Amino acid sequence: MGLVSLLVLGWAGWGWLSGGPTTGPARTEECARTAVLRVAVGPSADLPVREAAKRWNARGPVVDGTCYEVVVATVDSARALAGLTGQWDAGLGERPDAWLPESSLWTDRLSRFDEKLLANAPESVAHSPVVLATHEAAAGLLRERAGFRWNDLTGFTADTSGWARFGRAEWGRITVALPDPKNNAASALAVQAALLGPAQESPVTQAALARPPVAQALAALASSQQRDGLGSTSSALAVLADAPDPGAAPYSAVAALEVDVYRRNSASDGKPTPQRPLWEVVAIGPGPSADFPVAALNAQRVEATDAFRRFLQEPDQQREFGRAGLRTDTDSRPANQVGLLWDDKAQVGFVAAAADTAQQITTTWDSTVTGGVAATILVDVSESMGTEGGGGRSRLDWVRDALNKYTDYATAGSLGVWPFSHELARGKPYQVAVPTGPVVNRRDRVHEVLNGLEPAGRTDFYESVVAGYRAAVQGYVPDRANHLIVITDGGADGSVDLAQAKAAIKRAANERKPVTVDVIAIGPDVAREELLDLTASTGGRLAVLTDARGVTTALTEAVTHRR
Repeated sequence: MGLVSLLVLGWAGWGWLSGGPTTGPARTEECARTAVLRVAVGPSADLPVREAAKRWNARGPVVDGTCYEVVVATVDSARALAGLTGQWDAGLGERPDAWLPESSLWTDRLSRFDEKLLANAPESVAHSPVVLATHEAAAGLLRERAGFRWNDLTGFTADTSGWARFGRAEWGRITVALPDPKNNAASALAVQAALLGPAQESPVTQAALARPPVAQALAALASSQQRDGLGSTSSALAVLADAPDPGAAPYSAVAALEVDVYRRNSASDGKPTPQRPLWEVVAIGPGPSADFPVAALNAQRVEATDAFRRFLQEPDQQREFGRAGLRTDTDSRPANQVGLLWDDKAQVGFVAAAADTAQQITTTWDSTVTGGVAATILVDVSESMGTEGGGGRSRLDWVRDALNKYTDYATAGSLGVWPFSHELARGKPYQVAVPTGPVVNRRDRVHEVLNGLEPAGRTDFYESVVAGYRAAVQGYVPDRANHLIVITDGGADGSVDLAQAKAAIKRAANERKPVTVDVIAIGPDVAREELLDLTASTGGRLAVLTDARGVTTALTEAVTHRR
């Protein structure tokens, strides 16, 4: 019966595991039952985790009387976070029990969204420093002549003499690709490291970001990036590796994890063999490193997740991580090490920024690079928004703080604020308190409105959404992502229901003026399926929060989301 159960579980996991299921031998008599532990892993650690899963499954360890078959799926960390904080993409298979992304930046964002989504404290199983990847000749100049430090990034990108300072004027300006820090951990960590110099403190704090030298450095780095975006770190590395020299590429170097430089050089990243290998430049002084944490997501699988994490930390598996290009306490290294120096001089003194600070950097970066979004924000001010929202504060208190912060962080784009409840203004359930327009000249008015909000009345939800959507389409801002963002704690009083709202939105929609409806829903009483239906009809997204403490994270995700 144990073998039959195992075969059934293996078959059930087939669609979830890329490349087919991992199966082991028949389980021992110690197994009272069998189960599957589904682990989502970022691409950078895919190979060693799969190898470890094969060993685990062959050994057949028992955890509390259960034999767990580990099933591994490779999931890009940005896609995993979007699924874990919203609706899990069925194309990725079943929702995972454990997650191993590249960096704690991802698990921090998950925890800030809703701390209950993490079933234990994540723990690292390997690490990889953030380096500059470039061509061999350029790497030699940056290492030997420049003595590269992370706070040199701003100066390099601003210096119009570029490579001429090193006698290579034909290469043009020195440009460093930092693909969207929201979706690329290496970029996010590199930006934080670059700000340490002007901040004069580690880690970078929210207070430091408000100082002119730090704000100017962040704006300069963001402004140096391509307006249409660089995609992923992996794709940026591929473009650079196929250029004949730094002058022929759209940028001179890419901030990347060391392991990803190895994966590009060895073509183990799934892309074609590169035209030429890239070389790493390790910065002098404090430098960031990705820590590859294992986090339990399923409270019923915490002990199994911890057991597999400890297994990954054993010497055999640690050597496997080393052979895949990651750093561990072993001396194991890849067979082909072209371009890698294994320099340890940057592994001391860097402390990553707190989650709120990292989100502020992301918001500011996005609005600077893209020109910001056009966001009309509907804020539920019904009576229930005055109830407990977490940490002894009301739901409306958390929402007010999140919106005040966003108003200050956004450097560009448009913003409007509409409170809504019931008969709020001239018989309407909503009030156009701040018409949507450039955020830079609306900050004082937005703060005034937000700080004056008081909860009262019922929730005429759908009528308010329809009115907000019509206004957003009519006031559409070209060349920007246009969002109607609704923050509510549930309830749909009033005379308009979901079907009527969808019909009205369909009539108001304009293909040339696409507006998404994104909903941030707080608390246990939200109509999840109805809200999913509403948001999906416009290409928007739904975030459901256990309490209001995750509003800042959810808002950051909404305003930086692109269809």
